[in-house]
This record gives sequence, structure tokens and C-alpha cells, in this order.
Amino acid sequence: MSITMKDVQSLKILRDAVIRSGETELETRIVDWISVIEAPVETFVRKNELVLTSGVGCAYKQKAFYEFVEEVIQSEACALAIAIGPFVKSIPPSVIQLAHNHKFILLEVDWSIRFSDILESVLEQIHEKKHQYLKKIEYIRKSLLDYVLTGKSLNRVAEHVSQSIDCNVIIADKRGVVRGKSNTFSNDLLEKWATFLQKQLEEDGIYHSLEQTFEWVKYVSGYALQVTIHSSGNIQGYIVVDGFGEDPLSQEEHKEWVMLLEHVTTAVAIHFLHEQAAKEAEWRLRDDFVWEISRGSISSNELLLSRAKSLGYQINLPYICLVAKPEQLNESFLAMTHLSITYDHWLHECIRHMEEEAESIAKSMALKSMVTYQGEELIIFLEVNHQDVIEQAKTYITKLLSRFQFLYPSITITWGIAKQYGYSNFAASYEEAKRALEIGRKRKGPNTISVYADTKVDRVMESLLKNEELIDIAKTILDSLLRYARERQIDLLHTFTTYHRNRGNVSQTARELNLHRQSLLYRLRKIETLTNCSLDDADDLFLLDLSIRLWLNGMDVKETEFRS
Repeated sequence: MSITMKDVQSLKILRDAVIRSGETELETRIVDWISVIEAPVETFVRKNELVLTSGVGCAYKQKAFYEFVEEVIQSEACALAIAIGPFVKSIPPSVIQLAHNHKFILLEVDWSIRFSDILESVLEQIHEKKHQYLKKIEYIRKSLLDYVLTGKSLNRVAEHVSQSIDCNVIIADKRGVVRGKSNTFSNDLLEKWATFLQKQLEEDGIYHSLEQTFEWVKYVSGYALQVTIHSSGNIQGYIVVDGFGEDPLSQEEHKEWVMLLEHVTTAVAIHFLHEQAAKEAEWRLRDDFVWEISRGSISSNELLLSRAKSLGYQINLPYICLVAKPEQLNESFLAMTHLSITYDHWLHECIRHMEEEAESIAKSMALKSMVTYQGEELIIFLEVNHQDVIEQAKTYITKLLSRFQFLYPSITITWGIAKQYGYSNFAASYEEAKRALEIGRKRKGPNTISVYADTKVDRVMESLLKNEELIDIAKTILDSLLRYARERQIDLLHTFTTYHRNRGNVSQTARELNLHRQSLLYRLRKIETLTNCSLDDADDLFLLDLSIRLWLNGMDVKETEFRS
């Protein structure tokens, strides 16, 4: 939007002006305004202002004239045009040298040229430049809206913006996935920006603050500007524009880029919103379908195949079910105090991002997937094509967790993996994965991965907990032991389980418990006395071990609240 001193010097009225210094700076010095100033300068000259003077304020006073020019230079004016005439007959060599030292532009203007004519010509050029810029902005705005409303791809949008502003452009969604880029975009910048955004997401998550919507990215050839696309306080994605140098933007340049890119970001935001609305309808259909096959509620194989085909799913492939339970969702939302959206809105977007990432990671591994989120659980049917199915599933989970971690840093996820996999066993595989998650979370806590095949003992214990006679026996055995542990604060259950795990080896158990051998023997005798079971009798050992396992798996003993 600004003109340069080269543009000014090319004006007909100034073609005969003599350049005394700073000729190499003509193309780079920006002219924002023009004024007539006589000494003193004080604060009357602003940055990037072309100054006209007759020198009347310091006529015949070489020192005063030198100081006047020095003050103009210090004010960061872009140039000084001096009317050579009765007050300044020629520019002193010391003043020219001063201008040379500061790479400052000095012009000699003929006395006969009226300042008002110069002012009129320069201001007309500035206003024409602004008018052309605004026409360009309007053209970009209209053409981009046309592109968006007619369904053009974001690659086309990026290329159009790139040609309009003579800079390379990329467009990415809020997860950092590049959705469109101009044809000549640098791979080096693409890599640098991906690293920059990943660091930003790792530190602040996908919902970082909108206080700073302009960010600078350094790469080999210079700097790129990242602009956040947002709508109603909600981040939609990013636009990255390259081609900037090390020098910071002036206030006027910053204003120009903000004005230009606001139109671009608005158009791209509309594209994302349209796309989101279309996806929502598809997501609901796909969610319903995957949930129905998880429950085995589709009545016929023909209907199953028909619905799968209409949704783009390849149902005749071997799948294994994975179930994930996100933890600390509400805490994660409350921690982001800058958000202007409601928890329900945020949760909805969070779920959609999880589903998108689940499908995206499967695609990156050349695997098919079917995903839904139901009842606070992310359900994934993942195609298997590897001999070690569980290892493949764990590799997939690791990659997916890595993505979740920097999109939502404070959320933890607990996983369950089914044992069954193959063709058309969706309901059974889902039940196994869900049971694995529940048992694993109970036994190992949140943020863990459990495999159904590894839960055999837990499932046996759960079945035994339903046997009332067995529970009565276990309570009888453990009652005195638990009361003693509570009253004396000595964990005899842990003592026994360590002793039993070490197959009755007293020395090894004492070392593991950091006890003197005689202290351990005392505890073991106390266990025998309290439970009326002999540690040398295989049947008694079995009953003690089984009773403790039942208690650790949730058996209620009213006499104590103690848990090891």
C-alpha cells in the first residue's frame, strides 16, 4: 500500500531533482506522508515522512543547518528535499557527508517549484496506491468467496492467494494437517513450520490462546508468517505465508498484512465451517453404524453389507476391537480458562478430533478402521494384517497416543484390546476389549493398556466372587488378619504374598521386605496364628492365597477398610 522514494523521484515534478546522497536507498525507503518543515524539527516529523524545506529557519547558518538535517535524520524521515535558493544556496559538504554516513536520501529541488505542487503530486500518488491496494483486497475477497462457495479445493485457494500476493501459501487445519498449498511452497519451510506448530501444540494443546494470532517462523530462506484462522473464538486452522526478511514489519506494513490476511482467513474459515457441517451428518451415520455392529444389532448380513458399502466401509476384512476411555476431560476443559466455548461444544469437538486421529493413524499404517464414540468410550475396529496382532494393535495405540498427547496434553487414556479378531465377530471382540479395559483399569489404574488374553485370572476371580460359600470361607480366614493389620499398622497380607511369590524362601523374602530374618519368621508365625492356617500345608497355602486374591479383587470385609 505504501510508495517508495523511487516512485516519488519518478514523478514528473521531481524528475530534475538532484540526488546528493542515499541513491541506493531509493527503492527501499517507504513514503507514508509528506510535509513541509523548517527549524526546529522537535517532534513534528514522523517515521517514513518525506520532508520539504527551504532552509529559512537556518539561513546562512551552516552549523544550524547541519543540526537541522541531523534532527530530520534522527526522526527516521525517509528523505529530505531542500529547495536551493536564497536561504540555502548549496548543500554544505559536511551535511552531505552526514547523510552519506546514515544512508539518508538528500534531494536538491529547484526554487521555482512550488511546495504545494510537490505535496499535491506525492499525496495523489499515495492515495492512488492505497486505492489500488483496496481494489486488490476487494478482488481477493470476492474471488475467494466465489472459490469457497463453489466448492474449490484448498489447494486452488492457496494457489490463488499465492498468485495474488506474490508469496507462497499453505493452509492447514487446527490439527496441523496441511489441506492446501501453493505449487512452489518450500519443503524446508514446510518441515520447519510442522516442527514449530508441533511444539506449540505440545505446550498449549489444540486450544491455545488467541491473544497472539500472528507468529513468525524462521527457515533457511527467511521468515514466514503464521496466521491463526478462527471463528467465534474457536480455532479453525492456520495460514502460513513466506517471503519475509529479518527486519520487523512497520506499523503500516503490519496494518496492510492484517487487512489482507483477514479476508483470506475469513474465506478459509467459511470453507472449514461448511466442511464441518457436511462431515457432521456423515459422522452421525458412521457412528450409529459402528455402534450397532458393536452390539450385534443389525438384523441381517445383507443389511450389514449394504449399509457398510454406503458408508465406504470394507466390512469383509479381519478386524480387532480396541476400546479407549479418555480421563480428566472436565479438568482439561477447566484448565483452559481462555476458551469462550461451552464444555459441551468443546467435548463434541474433542470427540471428533479423536475419531479423526484414530482414522488418520490407521490410514498412515495402510489399515482400514471403523470408529465411534459412545458412552464415554472411543471404540475402534482396526484391520489386522500382521502375524502378531496384539503387537500391531499396540503400535497403533502408541502412534495414536502421541497425536492425542499434543492435541490434548492433559487428557489421559485407558485402553482395552480384545483377544478375538477376524471376520464378522464385531460384537464379541467389542465385549472383550471393553472387559479388558474395565479389568485393567481396576487392577492397574488409568492411563494403561490391557489385553483381554492377559485377564484370565481376573475373570476367574470375578466369577468366584459370586460364590457366597467361598466368600464366607475367605472372610473367616482374613478377618483376624485384616484387623491386626489395621490396628498394628503391619501389612501381613503383603508379607504373605511376597513370601508365597518367593516360594517360601525366607532369606529372599526378608531381603525383599527389608526385614531381619527373625522379624520375618515372627510375622509368618503370626499369620498362622491369626488365620489358623499352616504355611507348610499346601491346602492351607491355597486357601490363604485365594482369600487374599478375592479380597484384592473387591471382596467386601466389613471389619476393616484396609487395602494393601
